[in-house]
Amino acid sequence: MSDVNLKVNDEKVPLNDFMEEMLKNLMLGYLKSAKGIPEDIKSINVEIEF
Repeated sequence: MSDVNLKVNDEKVPLNDFMEEMLKNLMLGYLKSAKGIPEDIKSINVEIEF
């Protein structure tokens, strides 16, 4: 099982199993179609500031 965490304004957003899997698959799908990304992805960290 993957460890998926989502924070908004530094507060953790609770995710059920479906949402964790959806977020993980969304990021993996995006990265696997991008150039220069290793095939063996062990972790992904994303931070967005507005």
